[in-house]
Amino acid sequence: MRIPRRLAPVALAGLLTLAGCSGGSTTQAESGAPATPSPSATTATATETPSPSPTPTPTPEPLMPALHSQTYEQAQAELVRQEISTALLKSAAQHKDVTLPRDHDGWYVCDASPRIGSKVTATTTVTVKLAEDFSDCTTSFNGYLHQKNDPAYTPPAPKPKPVPTTQAPAPAPAPEKAAPKPVGGSMITCPDGKQGYACTSNGHPVVDGQFCPKADRGRTLKATNGTTVTCSYDPSVRPYRWQ
Repeated sequence: MRIPRRLAPVALAGLLTLAGCSGGSTTQAESGAPATPSPSATTATATETPSPSPTPTPTPEPLMPALHSQTYEQAQAELVRQEISTALLKSAAQHKDVTLPRDHDGWYVCDASPRIGSKVTATTTVTVKLAEDFSDCTTSFNGYLHQKNDPAYTPPAPKPKPVPTTQAPAPAPAPEKAAPKPVGGSMITCPDGKQGYACTSNGHPVVDGQFCPKADRGRTLKATNGTTVTCSYDPSVRPYRWQ
């Protein structure tokens, strides 16, 4: 159809208007513009925040057990059972004059530190004092097992030895002389059956001038003639006689 020349500008303006309307209905996806998220999508994303992990409960520190009277080997096992490290375990002799041998597993615990019931941390040093015999734990002389090793000990003075004597033994006392029988009196019968005023030690009557036994030396008796005689030594007559 032929459009008159005077209407040509009006027709061109109408075509441009139609073209603009059809171009405005183009979708956002076709135009390449970014999509605007909906409010519901934004809320769902905000609620997906991760929950915090639970705080672990700290492990309580072990307590010092009783090690008294146990052997060193048993004490080590007890510390391990209580979850106490033996890396800081130290041992020493209970007494100053005793040297702890290298192998002392069979020695007995006399004392230990820290005290029973104390908390033992990873840096706590556990010290045990040992003795070879458990009975030695209660023996101490100012920290020494043997009293003679204690510098403060003063031994008792030794007893003086008896001085040997060179003196001769005292002579035995002389036998006591028999008291002389009283002089006078009546005649008696001696053991030999003879009569006399007195009898000699060997059982005979005392006779003036006769020999007398040595046992009667010094005796004064009454002879058969009634005189008083003494048994004495006469150099001219041997050995003794009544005179």
